[in-house]
Amino acid sequence: MAASRKIKSFAAPSAKEAAPVEPIVFELAGTEIEAYGQVSGAVLLDFIANSSGDNSGETAKAILSYLKDSMDAENFTKFNAIIRDPKKLIQIETLSEVVAHLVEERASRPTEASAA
Repeated sequence: MAASRKIKSFAAPSAKEAAPVEPIVFELAGTEIEAYGQVSGAVLLDFIANSSGDNSGETAKAILSYLKDSMDAENFTKFNAIIRDPKKLIQIETLSEVVAHLVEERASRPTEASAA
């Protein structure tokens, strides 16, 4: 008879168990944008993996992907229209500042596990 193994289970909290996380609201070119208060760990890992090299093309894709994964479709559509508007001329430094702000805000918020 084989010895029984203890299996560690990892699961996302149910909607009832998860503490609500306030969205992150910021202003870009005079327009209010709402981003998710938290994103999955995989979104952050993708960002880190794809922006940690010498390939500036991959870094640019990583920034855009992180921004897209940071908000719902309505807010991303609004955000994307602003950053591509030739009259607004949003610079890459500003986009980097937005990403840094979102990462910093999310890192400073307690997660469900640490709030318990």
